[in-house]
Amino acid sequence: MRFSKVYDILQNLTYGNVNQAELGRALGVSRSNINYKKDNDIELSEEDVKKIETHFGVKIFQNENCVSIPVLGNVEASMGFGVTIYNENQTAIYMLSRQLAHDLGISETQTKMIFARGNSMQPTILSGDSLLVDMSKLEIYDGKIYCIRKDGQLYAKRLQKISATQLKIISDNKDYEPIIIDFTKENETDFAVIGEVRWAGRVFI
Repeated sequence: MRFSKVYDILQNLTYGNVNQAELGRALGVSRSNINYKKDNDIELSEEDVKKIETHFGVKIFQNENCVSIPVLGNVEASMGFGVTIYNENQTAIYMLSRQLAHDLGISETQTKMIFARGNSMQPTILSGDSLLVDMSKLEIYDGKIYCIRKDGQLYAKRLQKISATQLKIISDNKDYEPIIIDFTKENETDFAVIGEVRWAGRVFI
């Protein structure tokens, strides 16, 4: 059975703002000891993992069949007039089946979960849906949905290449007109593809 390394433990406990000093207190060792284990990528013993679980009242995920997806609970991609990115701190971890990650074709290390806001991508994506964004997929393929930054705002939109210097931003909601980006114009240089939206999910109430 594989036991978590210090880095993995800190990743799993990030949403609680746990640092090396607090982890050291849970294990009864110094912060320097924790730093040494982290810097040298040392796996913790089963006993250490149980101490951490007891101290923080959590379960440390060690399932080889799952991957840990960072959740950025305060990051929203607009499906309307844009959302300013103001806090990219990780707030939780979403455990995803490794098989599903493979089926979705997502990077296990560069995928993050954010959330949608607005109605411009209805009915495909609804406001409040969680989005898996693979930040390793930056190449644009016509018709796919991407998380993009435009003029300091974050959006989830379909993209279509018009030419080598022009790009169309498309909403699924026909009430929204397409936007044409012309990269030859200086005032339209603040644009970037953050990643491809590979999956959207929602909670039914």
